[in-house]
Amino acid sequence: MGQFLQVNGDYNIKAGEGAKITLDTGPASSGGAVTVTGNLIVQGDTVSVAATNLDVSDNIITLNFGETGSGVTLGYSGIQVDRGDLSPASLLYDESLSAWIFANNASPGPFNYTNSNIKISNILTSSTLRNTNFPLENRYGDLTLIGEGTGVVSVFGTTTYEENVTHDDDIPNKKYVDDSILNNPTFQIVAPQSQDTSVIISDKQISPNISTQAGSLAYFTDQTGYSTFGESAVSIVIDSQLIGQFFTNRLEVGGLELGNGNEQNEITTKAGITNSNIYIRTQGTGKLQTNYAVQLERIGTTPAYVSDNVLLYAAQPDIGSTGIWFMNDSIETAKRNGELISKNKALVFSMLF
Repeated sequence: MGQFLQVNGDYNIKAGEGAKITLDTGPASSGGAVTVTGNLIVQGDTVSVAATNLDVSDNIITLNFGETGSGVTLGYSGIQVDRGDLSPASLLYDESLSAWIFANNASPGPFNYTNSNIKISNILTSSTLRNTNFPLENRYGDLTLIGEGTGVVSVFGTTTYEENVTHDDDIPNKKYVDDSILNNPTFQIVAPQSQDTSVIISDKQISPNISTQAGSLAYFTDQTGYSTFGESAVSIVIDSQLIGQFFTNRLEVGGLELGNGNEQNEITTKAGITNSNIYIRTQGTGKLQTNYAVQLERIGTTPAYVSDNVLLYAAQPDIGSTGIWFMNDSIETAKRNGELISKNKALVFSMLF
């Protein structure tokens, strides 16, 4: 039979100093309970709850209640998890950092962050103006990762992360960049629409040499319609036109080759281009100048005259003793071709004629 006690004023139960007061409702399986209808104020240093399930109706739990200083005077405030023989895990607000920390070891620190982990699905940033104390531009929705020492942002532990970077907004890792260069050696400076300007690397050692194998010679031909003549090359394509190619022994630009001749620094027309001039033009009154001699190779035939031009060439020396000859487009045939005369011969001729 239940008992009922009612008093008209305050009611105190006082035990001896150091004694314990027990409200015994029997084992938990019996369904016994202690109900406090008013506020419960505990003035001791420790509250221990051995219940298996703890339900709290309050939607906000205040820690470090009653703080009178500026910030958390004790330095930290948070939740600590007892892990038995292992170091406890803590979720704490660190007043010195103005930040939440996940760490090991009991507070107050020092804390160990080596094995601290957070497992979540999404990180959402604030849409409001970012803290103006940060030494970066003020933007909305930024996620700022502030590390120390030589720390990096890593995707360690994932499986073939680089193969899963498929969306335009995915963050690549070093392996993705390395593989992109190694396995797809086609770099494009992409125009907004045409996308027909690129620098393409093709290597004769890449196998198989088929049109679908990036970096192969056949791939280059399939992509551009041009050839590298069976050689490794770096090719520059602008507006779908092959402008220049770097080979191991020469550079080809337009219709010219630099190198690959009898001399390493020789400039010639490309193979297949014959009887074409090489032009060096200056702007305004600019001149063609060299700091040493001009060397002319002897030719065995007299070149044909060119209208509005004078040709200088080297041939066997004749009466003029110079071996330097000219050809012009004079109307008088006798004046079109002749040898420049040396100084000594010019003096002799002047006395004779």
